[in-house]
Amino acid sequence: MVEGELVAALGWMSDKFTESAPLPAVSTKVPDPWGPHAALFAPAYWHWIHLHNQQRAEGVDVQQLPTDGPLLSVVVPVYRPSLWYFRECVQSVIDQTYQHWELCLCDDGSGDPELTAAMEDMAAGDARIKVMALEQNGGISRATNKALAAATGEFIVLLDHDDLLDLEALAEIAAVVLTEADADVIYSDEDKLDELDRPCQPHFKPDWDPDMLLSFPYLGHVTAIRHELLQRIGGFRPEFDGSQDFDLMLRATEQARRVVHIPRVLYHWRVVAGSAAGDSDAKPWAHLASRRAVEDAVIRQGINGAVDGGPFQGAYHVRRRIEGSPTVSIIMPFRDQAALTVACLASLEVAPGYPITEVVLIDNGSTEPETRALRRQLEARPATRVLEYPGPFNWSAINNMAAKTCDTDMLLFLNNDIEASSEGWLHALVELGQRSDVGAVGARLLYPDGALQHAGVVLGLGGVAGHLFAGMPPGDMGYFGWDLIVREYSAVTAACMLVRREVFEELDGFDETFAVGFNDVDFCIRLGRAGYRVLYTPHAKLIHYESVSRGLSGYQHDYQQFLARWIGVLRMDDPFYNRNLGRLDPYCPLRPPDEDERWLSLVGGLMETA
Repeated sequence: MVEGELVAALGWMSDKFTESAPLPAVSTKVPDPWGPHAALFAPAYWHWIHLHNQQRAEGVDVQQLPTDGPLLSVVVPVYRPSLWYFRECVQSVIDQTYQHWELCLCDDGSGDPELTAAMEDMAAGDARIKVMALEQNGGISRATNKALAAATGEFIVLLDHDDLLDLEALAEIAAVVLTEADADVIYSDEDKLDELDRPCQPHFKPDWDPDMLLSFPYLGHVTAIRHELLQRIGGFRPEFDGSQDFDLMLRATEQARRVVHIPRVLYHWRVVAGSAAGDSDAKPWAHLASRRAVEDAVIRQGINGAVDGGPFQGAYHVRRRIEGSPTVSIIMPFRDQAALTVACLASLEVAPGYPITEVVLIDNGSTEPETRALRRQLEARPATRVLEYPGPFNWSAINNMAAKTCDTDMLLFLNNDIEASSEGWLHALVELGQRSDVGAVGARLLYPDGALQHAGVVLGLGGVAGHLFAGMPPGDMGYFGWDLIVREYSAVTAACMLVRREVFEELDGFDETFAVGFNDVDFCIRLGRAGYRVLYTPHAKLIHYESVSRGLSGYQHDYQQFLARWIGVLRMDDPFYNRNLGRLDPYCPLRPPDEDERWLSLVGGLMETA
C-alpha cells in the first residue's frame, strides 16, 4: 500500500471510530411486545448469524457447493464511489469460493484519476477482471450496458459498486444453474450493512410471486439473469435510470421460463449517505422512474388497469378494471345470532364498489324467535334467498349445497360474523378473482379492536396452518409490508373468500370430511395443485368477530385429519413464506436453528392427541 492510500485508509478508519461515538445506527431498542419481526432488532440478527455460522462450522446441513462450472459474469457500473468501499466490493468477488467468474467494471465517466488507477491495478492483478469506461457520464444504464457488452458468461450477476457479495454467492447461483436447466432469473435474500459494517434488516423473501413484483421490487439483490435473455430484452433502458433494476426485473421475469429463489442472504447492501438503502426518500426521481416501470409493465402485460401509489414509498397498487359484468353470489351460513346477520347484511350494502347479484343465506337449525322474525324479513328482501340445512353443523356441506343452487359467475363465501369496513371491498375481490390464473382471493380481516386477524395463511405456522400477523396491533406494519400489498399465499381464510364458480365446481367444492376447520386451507392447497394461484388483497377490508356465531366443536378432528393428509406438504417450507422465518409465532421472527425440531415435536403431539 502506498503512503497516500495508507493515509486515506487511516482517515476512513478514524471517521469510522468517530461515527461510533453517537448512538448506534441500527436499532438496539427493546422490541415491541407484540413480537419483533426478523428485520426489527439488529442484535437478535447478529446472534442468529452467530448460531448459523456455528452450525456451518460443525458441518450441520452444509450443502456441497460447486467451485467450478458455468462462467458467471459479475457486472458493476462504477461512478465516483468511496475507494475503500469499492475495493471491498471487488474483493468480495475475488474471495468467492466459486472460481469460474469474470468481473466487468465500467466507470461511468467519473473523471477521477485515482479511481482509474485503482481499476487498472485490479485488472492487472487478476486476469478475470475487465475494466472499461465511458468518456462522459452517461448514467447507470449506459454504463451497465457497456459492461454487459464485454461480458461472456452464461449468467449475468448484478452488483453495485459499494455493496458486497457473500463468499458463497456465486457458488449458490452456479448450483442452481447446474441443476435447474430452465432457470432464467435467480434471486436471493439480502441484508444491509450499517455505517459500522454491522449486518441489519435482513430481507427474507418468498418464492417467485409476479403480483408482489408489481407491488414493489422485492427481487432486489442478488439477481442473476441468463445472458441470452438479457440480450433478448435489450439490456438496461436509460429512460428508467434510478429504477433501472426494477424495470429490468419486470421485463426479464415476464419472459423467463422459470424464476428461482435462493432462500439465503447472499448480498450485503451497504447503507451510505444519500443511498436508497439508508433513506427511501434520498432519490425522489427513482420513485418516479419505478412508477413508470410498473405502468410500462401493466401495458406490456395487457393488464386493463391503472397504477396507484402504494402503502409505503416505492410500493404500488395495480387496480384492475373488471371485464364485462360477472355476477356474484354471497353465500352465508347462519344459526340464530340474528343481530350479527343483520349487521353483516347492512354493512355489505354500504359501498361494495361492485353490485351484489344475490345473497344466499343458509339456516342451519335456528331456534330463537328473533331468528324467525329475521327469516320473514329476509324472505322479503330483494335478491335474497334463504335455504334450509337441517342437522349437525358441517360448514363444508352447507356451503357446497348452497353453491349448487347458484348460476352466477363468482361465489363469495362469507361468515355472518363479518362486517364490511372499507369502500370498494367487493370490487377489490372481483378484479383479482376474474383472472384465469387465480383460483381464490382472500381479504384483510380485522378484529373489532382494529388488531389484524387475517392477511394470508402460511402452511405450518403454529404447527398446522396459521394466519400471518394475527394479532398485530392497529397502526403496525407487517414484515416488509406483506400485509399491505396484493400478494400470493398458499391459502386464505374462507371467512371471506371469492372463487369463480367454474373453478369451485372443477375441484368438487369443499371436502365435507372437514366439518369445522381447515376446509378452506385444504381447498386452497388443492387449488395450488390444480395450477391456480391464491391471492390476498388488503383493499378488501372487513371486520371479523371470529367464532362468535359458531363454536369450535369438532375442530380437533379436523386438524388431525388435515395433518394426516398434508403432513408431507407441511414438512416442506411454505414457498410463500421463507425457511429463515419462524413458524411458531405469526410476526415473522428469525427462525432459530433448533426450531425445526420443536416444530416437529409440536406437530407430533397434535397428531397423537386423541
